[in-house]
Amino acid sequence: MNRKCMILYALCSAIFPLTAFASTPEEVARQAMEGYSLFMRDSLPDDRRQGYEMMLLAAWEGDAKAANNVGWILQHGEFDKKDLQGALRWYERAADQNLPVAALNYIDLILNNTEDVVGDNLPDREFLAKASALAGTSLLMGRGLPYDSKLGESMLLRSALWGNKDSMMTIAQQLEMYPDSFSYLPLEEIAAQCDELLQDGDKNVPSGMGLAEFADLMLSPSYWYERIEK
Repeated sequence: MNRKCMILYALCSAIFPLTAFASTPEEVARQAMEGYSLFMRDSLPDDRRQGYEMMLLAAWEGDAKAANNVGWILQHGEFDKKDLQGALRWYERAADQNLPVAALNYIDLILNNTEDVVGDNLPDREFLAKASALAGTSLLMGRGLPYDSKLGESMLLRSALWGNKDSMMTIAQQLEMYPDSFSYLPLEEIAAQCDELLQDGDKNVPSGMGLAEFADLMLSPSYWYERIEK
C-alpha cells in the first residue's frame, strides 16, 4: 500500500497543568494532551523528551491516542533507533480500543514492513480483520480519519479477505448495485498481501488458481455471499 503512515494524531492544542498522578480517565487524557503539546511545541531542549514520557505514562494508563502517538514515535525513531516491534504493539493496543488512526497505522506498518515486524509469527487473523474493518469504515465515512474512498475500499477488501463477514456483506451488496465498484483497485496485490499473512489452510487464493483469475472472482457478489454462509 503506497501510503505513508498517518502522522501524529492531534490530541489538543491547549496546554493543561501537569498532572503528577493520573488516576481517572479524564486525568489520564489531560496528561496525554499536555505531553503531546510539549512534544510538538519543542521550544526548550527537554520538551520533546518530557512530552514523550508523559504520553508514554498515559499510554500505559490506557489512553488510546497517547498509545498511537508512542507507536508513531517508536516507528520513526525520534529519540533512539526505530523500534518497529514496539510501535506495532502500541498501535495494536490503541486499535483494540477502536481508535481508527491506530488501526490504519497498525495495518500499514505490517503491510510495508512485513519481514521486520511479522517474521514467522503471523498476526492474529481476527484482529487483522477487525483493524482493517475499523480503518476502512472510518475512511469511507470520514469519521475518525479523513475521507478517502480508494483507501477505505481497499481496507474493506482486506478485512473481508481476513474473514470479516460484515465487510463481505458490504462488498457483496455494493457489487450487486455497482458491478465495477472495486475493479479500479490493485486486486491481485491486495489478495497476495492478505494471503502472505495467513496460515496455509486459511489462504484465499485456491491452489492452482492464478491471482488474475482470483481477482475476477473477487468482483462477483456470489463469491462473497458463499463465503458468508461458510
